[in-house]
Amino acid sequence: MFGKKSDEGKAAVKRQRQITAAAAAAGLTVMGGQFRAPNQDPVPVDGARVTIERGEEAGKRVTATRVLLTGLFALALKKDMNQLFITIENGDKVMLCPVSARKEAQARILATMVNGEATGVDKTE
Repeated sequence: MFGKKSDEGKAAVKRQRQITAAAAAAGLTVMGGQFRAPNQDPVPVDGARVTIERGEEAGKRVTATRVLLTGLFALALKKDMNQLFITIENGDKVMLCPVSARKEAQARILATMVNGEATGVDKTE
């Protein structure tokens, strides 16, 4: 239990710390191996997919995620053009997080780290 960790265990802990730091830089919260946001169900980090849309791109269409999260009100909601919309999906769990457009670089780093693991590409080395 308190013995030495294997190299794989150490790499997993290091990766989790890097994802937590990248998420914080992008304005998201990771606790207990899950992405968390107010009024939304937590989404596990392992196996998650992260997509990023700018407000002007997202405002042109109504996404299935918006309909799932807001119901029929999705048609009436306007998206702020000064925001990014980060969508985190893992199985049947979905989280939609608006963040400032100034954090685009940090959000893209987070997406690369999370999606790299989901596709088998290791970005932690």
